[in-house]
Amino acid sequence: MLLAPVAALRAQDTADGDGVKKITVIPNPVVLQVVVRDKKGALVGGLTKDDFTLNVREKPQTIKSFDHDGDAPLTVGLIVDVNRGLREKLPDLLDDDRKASQVFLEAMLKPAAGTRAADGGFVVQFAKQIELLQDVTGDKPKLQKALQELGTESASFKTASDPDTTDSEGRKVRGGGTSLYDAVFLSGDELTSKLKGRKVLVLLTDGVDVGSKETLTDVIETVQEADTIVYAIYIKGQQKFDQQMANPNNRRNGGYPGGGYPGGGYPGGGYPGGGYPGNNPNGGSGTPNGPSGGSRKPSVDGKQVLERLCGETGGRVFELSKKQPIDDIYNQIAEELRAQYRLEFVPDEAAARYGLHPIDLEMRDAEKNKRMDIQTRSGYYGGDTK
Repeated sequence: MLLAPVAALRAQDTADGDGVKKITVIPNPVVLQVVVRDKKGALVGGLTKDDFTLNVREKPQTIKSFDHDGDAPLTVGLIVDVNRGLREKLPDLLDDDRKASQVFLEAMLKPAAGTRAADGGFVVQFAKQIELLQDVTGDKPKLQKALQELGTESASFKTASDPDTTDSEGRKVRGGGTSLYDAVFLSGDELTSKLKGRKVLVLLTDGVDVGSKETLTDVIETVQEADTIVYAIYIKGQQKFDQQMANPNNRRNGGYPGGGYPGGGYPGGGYPGGGYPGNNPNGGSGTPNGPSGGSRKPSVDGKQVLERLCGETGGRVFELSKKQPIDDIYNQIAEELRAQYRLEFVPDEAAARYGLHPIDLEMRDAEKNKRMDIQTRSGYYGGDTK
């Protein structure tokens, strides 16, 4: 299980009776965004911290505060897959997304009021390359303009590269690939990590990655460090097509870590180096205190990838269909964001030590616990106690 790196430690100098200095380690608070539903899917309101128990590695933790989080400042990043193969199969997809996204942002983003900072949004499109169409802003006309540019090409951004390109390991990648992991990584590392308040990424994609430098493990860790929730709108039926185009020999251990970040888009260039090893798409790092080795990405179902990414950051996956069109999905995401609770606790010494710390948040009442589903991220990283 890959968890969230949020519990950094602060050191404070003190002196004992003989005047000898010693260092006291003070854990920083850990904040969780929580959504609670009953078994029928209805959102549950009116809860307090006394309704919950929290354990870290089976040790009880004291919940410092638990309140409604819907009024905290919000930043929403829309990250849209515009690879040519996907758009040829679903020609109306981007038009539908533009309309639904505009309505969503119009409803969710509020101006500054009193001491509350203004909400903001940003728009990213990706195929093989990645482009920031609009940086974080509360200006809705600018965001709407960026949405209209989804799927358009420029000198620095192409929705498809040359028919045959070569990755960093010398293998052929047809059609340029799709840099999903890199797009999410950059959004967390360069944008939401610098912001305060609630932070949410909404992905529109089939979940297939064929070309990123970063691994899925790397992406989840970075997004968790940025205290960001990921929701995904999953487009079914594209995985086999994309994987065959990227890897015509269908080698299970193909992997395409050599994508880089060509073109304009994000300021400051890309990220040299390979990042963290360790990509286990079947869930988790494989070790209790760190990511597992191995950075090659076997062919997996895109929905499984998105379920891991969203589940470990506190969001969830919605599947696009005739019964669940894109505007309905955005409405459900908006309802969850409005119904969020904010839980804060200060981990004890053991729960603040360096490494991964899985959390277990449950209803205190056993009968209620059977009737409720609690949605939050799966844990956090502790800081170094040395």
